[in-house]
Amino acid sequence: MNKRKILIQNITNLTDARYFAAWGVDYLSFNLNQDSEYYIPWEKAAEIIAWVEGPQALVESHAIEFLEGVDGHILDNMYSSLPLNKEAFFRIHMKEVQKGLPAGKYILKIQNKEDVALLNEVNNHAEGCTIYLDISDYDHTQLSTLPDNGIVIQGGEEEKVGVKSFEQLDEVYEWLNS
Repeated sequence: MNKRKILIQNITNLTDARYFAAWGVDYLSFNLNQDSEYYIPWEKAAEIIAWVEGPQALVESHAIEFLEGVDGHILDNMYSSLPLNKEAFFRIHMKEVQKGLPAGKYILKIQNKEDVALLNEVNNHAEGCTIYLDISDYDHTQLSTLPDNGIVIQGGEEEKVGVKSFEQLDEVYEWLNS
């Protein structure tokens, strides 16, 4: 069982979805933004969701659609004032964190040690906030320096249908369970 909450973003294939579900992650996210390099049509996302048990399903989009079979949304922070009746995560930047955040769930990209130092300061004053750290661009040899926030991990492309190397992700899994 993982000690941290884990959200996997940008799932584009069943191989990733099944692999991460076996990890026992909390959320799988599908990007419905057509301008994203990780875009997946809703029909394909729904098909993958139907095959996987365990994690909650989130969609990332520019619209707040209440789709059947989806547990929540990942949205830009500009939507944070809208009333939502599903779970919502908001993508934020470090400068927004420094200003203070209202209660809610947030995804923050961590890229270097300076970001981690600022986050450690903010964590002391972020009551009612749950911050998930997007570590897709963070040096994986430095994972032990991260505070105990939730983690966001990046899905990726298959080498061919049903075939993918998970070597680097296995290292992250070992760290999460150490």
